[in-house]
Amino acid sequence: MAGAFNLRRGIIVASSAVSADSSVSALVGPEEVARVLRERDNFLIVSHIRPDGDCFGSATSLLAGLEAMGKRVASYNASGPIDKLRFIPGADRISDQLPDWTPDVTVFVDCGGVKRVSPEFEPQGLTINIDHHATNDAFADLNYIDIGATAVGEQILIIFDVLGITITPGIATSLMTSITSDTGSYRYPNTSARSFLTAARLCEAGADPAWICLQLYESRTEEEVRLTARALNRLQIECGGRLAWSELLMSDYRECGGVENEPEGLVTEMRSIHGVEISILFHETESGGIRAGFRGKGGVDCAGLAQVLGGGGHFNAAGYHNPTVKYEAEREHILELARKKVREAFAK
Repeated sequence: MAGAFNLRRGIIVASSAVSADSSVSALVGPEEVARVLRERDNFLIVSHIRPDGDCFGSATSLLAGLEAMGKRVASYNASGPIDKLRFIPGADRISDQLPDWTPDVTVFVDCGGVKRVSPEFEPQGLTINIDHHATNDAFADLNYIDIGATAVGEQILIIFDVLGITITPGIATSLMTSITSDTGSYRYPNTSARSFLTAARLCEAGADPAWICLQLYESRTEEEVRLTARALNRLQIECGGRLAWSELLMSDYRECGGVENEPEGLVTEMRSIHGVEISILFHETESGGIRAGFRGKGGVDCAGLAQVLGGGGHFNAAGYHNPTVKYEAEREHILELARKKVREAFAK
């Protein structure tokens, strides 16, 4: 179905009304999502594997809001509860096991495609897709995609306003975590006046930004710091100082404490080097495959690079995961693509 882009709100909305039971995928606004949330009773909230603050913040806030409406709700993430995100209210409710009942509606949050949940996941019932990534596949029955939103947490708040849901301190903390995480504490280019207005409102509702930042950025394990040291020791700078990259191998994880201690934000730290326009952090996976994170400063399209490989994300922050390729060969392939992107972007 054709959609129109609303420049004032950044929301891709449907060009005509679509029934909630339609088998045709539709691009909708928050009002249509709110209608379905009112009318249906049993919900499964799902989010992407290897979750971040926006992923868990939006999932936990939606879970709390739906339960406040008297709905039956479960939340599934294939990675299960993540230690570094357990501070988020309701994070312990996110399970790596699917519920033993059948949902009326499966709601995807912060998820660019069905298989971002897990390769095996199959949704049940009506599907709703709430996301802010320009690379989203618009795969659901109803797709509320707002590429102007700082984080999915902003979209959840809009839906709650339509529904008239009270923003409790717990919901405010979840939503503030979502926004703080995806803006890098309001340092990334996606930060806007809307981000600060939303944050101010959440503070008034009971969120404590200093405490949230302490949990996100200053509660690292010793193992995480040791892994960071290994990656920084391998740091490579290429393309006249514009490309920075490093890697973490499975041997590093085994020797330093396991994949659960993966350094958060390390690829962003690499981008912070003066003159660097794109940073890449490669991870060898347990299967011998690869996972890569891309961060840019505006000169190189990270999402475009990731999409060529089969990944996705934002212009300045994207990722790619393929467990079936050979790590070293794929790393070199990605580096060649990145070098080409840099050369093209700065040819002048």
